[in-house]
Amino acid sequence: MKKNEFTLNTTVLSGQCDSLMRLRTEAILMSFQDVASRHAMFLGIDDFSLLEKDNAMWVITKTKVKINKLPLWNDDVSIRTWPMGADGVRCNRCYQIIKDNEILINGITEWVIIDATTRTLRKVETTSYPNDIDWITEKSIEEKFRRFKDDFTENDVVYKRLIRSGDIDVTHHTNNVTYITMLLDTFSVKELENMSLKEIEVSYINESFEGETLSIYRKKREDGTYFSIKKDDGKVVLMGIIL
Repeated sequence: MKKNEFTLNTTVLSGQCDSLMRLRTEAILMSFQDVASRHAMFLGIDDFSLLEKDNAMWVITKTKVKINKLPLWNDDVSIRTWPMGADGVRCNRCYQIIKDNEILINGITEWVIIDATTRTLRKVETTSYPNDIDWITEKSIEEKFRRFKDDFTENDVVYKRLIRSGDIDVTHHTNNVTYITMLLDTFSVKELENMSLKEIEVSYINESFEGETLSIYRKKREDGTYFSIKKDDGKVVLMGIIL
């Protein structure tokens, strides 16, 4: 029976912190990505294993994070993760950042497997995804993922961003955490310092690649600040919300 969860005990480093020495939102998502990758390696379904055995790769399609309190520089924390059973082409993975037995941050991501050659969806059952796991049914966040509406206009464009080599990950597309930085870069340092960020959710809709220029859109509504990232041809790459 393969271990159904993984915990990394670590310390918040200065390079992970914002101007107020709080753990950056991007660092939260990067920590989730790192522990998921490490656990997947122990399960034998990390990117390299999946590519070698199945000519397939993992892609994150949705992320939701709820923040109760941000850890600070030099805080000792535990980052816990566990996958849930596959449902057709989709898998959910849960996360928690814990300090002194207090859950500071909850997160959940939805993943799919794509064919490395065709970049099309693969059913999980066609790959080496393990069946001999006693799945944890607990969910870090019970709420369903949102459905976003693309009603942005050119008046909502905040800035444009060229994708460069440093933005690309092992799948040769833009890393999901890079998009979070793009959203937060629509705010000034003063605005970010005055924000008490409680939730962020994004849906990754299409891939982007080195050399492409993206437009970052932002629209304030009563229930939060909404975002979209689009290519020059109007194709939507991401939609999201920050509360």
